[in-house]
Amino acid sequence: MTSPARPIEHLDLSAGPRAVVGTAAGLLFRVGRSVLGADRVPTARANAWAAVLADRERARMRAESFR
Repeated sequence: MTSPARPIEHLDLSAGPRAVVGTAAGLLFRVGRSVLGADRVPTARANAWAAVLADRERARMRAESFR
């Protein structure tokens, strides 16, 4: 007798490390927020706004140097 063919099950080896990294990131965010205060924790929005302001300042400096 032959056994029926079974589909090969794929084992996701990256699931464990991704879960650990995700949990660690969440923990670091919470600790940082409690230590630094919610208003001092860097966020993507704050980083983007700082980049916009820096770009504007560089453009202003460039415009002044060509006058």
